[in-house]
Amino acid sequence: MALFSTQEVGKSGKLGIWHITETIDELLNMKKISKGDIAILESFSYEKRKKEWLVARILTERLCGEKGIQILYDENNKPSLKGSKKHISLSHSHDLLAVILDDTPTGIDIELVKPNILKIKDKYMSDAELKALQKDNQDEQLTVFWCAKESLYKLYGKKELEFKKNLLVEPFEYLGHGKIRANILLNSSKQEFVLHYEKMSVESRDYMITYVLHED
Repeated sequence: MALFSTQEVGKSGKLGIWHITETIDELLNMKKISKGDIAILESFSYEKRKKEWLVARILTERLCGEKGIQILYDENNKPSLKGSKKHISLSHSHDLLAVILDDTPTGIDIELVKPNILKIKDKYMSDAELKALQKDNQDEQLTVFWCAKESLYKLYGKKELEFKKNLLVEPFEYLGHGKIRANILLNSSKQEFVLHYEKMSVESRDYMITYVLHED
């Protein structure tokens, strides 16, 4: 299927989702890579990881409209674009890979919706969040909470946040798609964010995606 969708989001964001069905050779034909890139590819043990690495760069180039865009990672594994003021965040789940670019810091997460998320909800959900759950579609709601917290974790970009303690989602009515509000609480400070969430189906599998947009 290759490219699944691209869209403009918020005031300055671009979002792309790719359904990875290609072979490595087919992906290599879509992007010119350097000897250094070849060395990186050969360092990956698994074919799936190689495909994700290639698709992340092909999709980012398409969203930027430029060739040769380089994705760099800092000491906390937070990505950035070399020579660009655009902020980037990436996520992958099974055969889907998502990239978001924006003028302001952002974060994105995509996850397969699975019933077993019910078993781990106490590990990442606060008591208030658990009480706010609706009775129906709890596996989907819990996946929204997880994705939202993961998106904020990526936006923050430092490994000092606890999902249950520092990343809190405000109560919302689950509708399959929409906006939610969430906060990063750390050192007596509170940062407020708006996230979009959407359930999507690809080849009979349900996924949830969330991403951060700076909106009022």
